[in-house]
Amino acid sequence: MKLYQLDKFGEDIRKIRIESNLSQADVYDIIGISQDTLRRIENGYTIPKFETLEYLSLLYKTDIVTMLSKTRIGHHYALGNITQTLNDMILNNDFSHIDKAIKFVNDTISDDNERPSDQMLLNKLFQFKALVEIIQEFNINPNSPLDKDPLVIKINRALELTISDFIMNQIDSYSLDFIEIRLLIIYCVILRLKTNYQDALITLEILLKKTENKLYYDQNYLDLLFKIHFSIAYCHHRNDNHQSVVSSCDKGLQICIEHSDYSLMHAFLFRKAVALFNLGEKEQSEQLIKQCITILKIIGNEPLAVQYKKIFDMMYFSVEE
Repeated sequence: MKLYQLDKFGEDIRKIRIESNLSQADVYDIIGISQDTLRRIENGYTIPKFETLEYLSLLYKTDIVTMLSKTRIGHHYALGNITQTLNDMILNNDFSHIDKAIKFVNDTISDDNERPSDQMLLNKLFQFKALVEIIQEFNINPNSPLDKDPLVIKINRALELTISDFIMNQIDSYSLDFIEIRLLIIYCVILRLKTNYQDALITLEILLKKTENKLYYDQNYLDLLFKIHFSIAYCHHRNDNHQSVVSSCDKGLQICIEHSDYSLMHAFLFRKAVALFNLGEKEQSEQLIKQCITILKIIGNEPLAVQYKKIFDMMYFSVEE
């Protein structure tokens, strides 16, 4: 299974060593990496141990770990940078790069030098492409429950690429990665559109547990965690379970503070303000919507601040700034 362009990585390592005025013997004398090991690395014959990468990073004063990661062959888009790419699309509601992402996958698959040699990795690449296409199709008419059944079929087929025995009502028994969780979040949104809030909540609670476990090892799952908490809050809102909305939003806000990530704080404040109004807590609701609008203005999202204020003015109460 070919994962890295080791020839290129070896050439870069050799170049850095020479620019540092070090011989292979010098490297051995300073950090104890044998000349034979270093020779194999520089000739592209082996993937270095993590400990070796760390020692070389200290000696060469360069992040060698990152250097190696950047030599991943084409499917690194699906296995590495994909997480940030999708997060940017989702959080910014900007899907203008979808066509570019699909082209990248198609080019990778058709290039003999870039195409993954292992079927598992190839399926992961196909799954990423399916996810991007599903996001693209979903956003054509995101608020309509019509014609969403074909999307559910596509979601199932995409999940079957990496979970051969996949059955939607058994997701609690599967180990899920970022792409698979994201596919299931879209599935839950479709359930919401069909007013099937209870099934959406059951699935979201399972995804919440799995995402929290992943977050312990990988901070890239943080944005998924925000999305799940907000979706849970929205389902409770549509079920008129306003106390549960408050609880879900409080958990989301706590995570924002714990991780110093305020990208969705305004959304949790808005949803909590609506819930508090419905619970008869107008004063607290007014304080929160003002905080929400202030945050949006601070981060430069004036249009959304205006939209939130308009919603409250029309449906709840006039917000005095």
